[in-house]
Amino acid sequence: MAVINPLTPASNQGLRQIVYEKLKDAIVSGVIKPGSKLSEIDLAEQLAVSRTPVREAIRQLAQTGLVTLTPRRGAYVTLPTEKDASDLYELRMALEILAVADAGKHIPKEELLRFREIFQAMTEHTSHAQYVTEDRAFHQLIYTHCSNHFLSRTLVNISDLINLCRPYSIERDPITNFAGGHVAIIEALLEGKEDRAMDEMRRHITVSKEGLLGYLRNRHREGSKTFR
Repeated sequence: MAVINPLTPASNQGLRQIVYEKLKDAIVSGVIKPGSKLSEIDLAEQLAVSRTPVREAIRQLAQTGLVTLTPRRGAYVTLPTEKDASDLYELRMALEILAVADAGKHIPKEELLRFREIFQAMTEHTSHAQYVTEDRAFHQLIYTHCSNHFLSRTLVNISDLINLCRPYSIERDPITNFAGGHVAIIEALLEGKEDRAMDEMRRHITVSKEGLLGYLRNRHREGSKTFR
């Protein structure tokens, strides 16, 4: 599945917010890679806008943590340190274990069956882009059906940073390993086994965390500012 490039010309209506959303989508979808320098001139040209809304969008993205502003060097898509990534995934694990136990009682059965079919159909030939799209959608399903609104809101607030890391957490292992983790979570939910669903979520996020840290370790060791 091809990744749709969000960097197409923006309309004039709500220009600042439109540019922000387009840049955010480009970052979390991997169109603009972590470590990449953001050029106001190039982005303004791609989006067919002036530099002002691009500059404002970059500042807004810096507030969310997706962009890092470095004095005298400019703006870069955040390349997490190993510690930052580890801390983020520890928080994610704690929250999503609680969320899956809560949301499992409220997610419609047909939605669980639909996602089980999607993940069961994945093979070693499934593209990373397709897996990441469905992965994001499944976890979003959990967030939106969580009855604890504080828990749900916290997960939504950190979801952009999780999505920034998501494509690079699956580099080392076959897609089928990660898809199988989702199937295990879904089957536990379908059977009403709350404790097992929590254990499977813990296992799934642990594997993702290890993959992400391994990838970051290699990139930082190479001293690279960009991902491949």
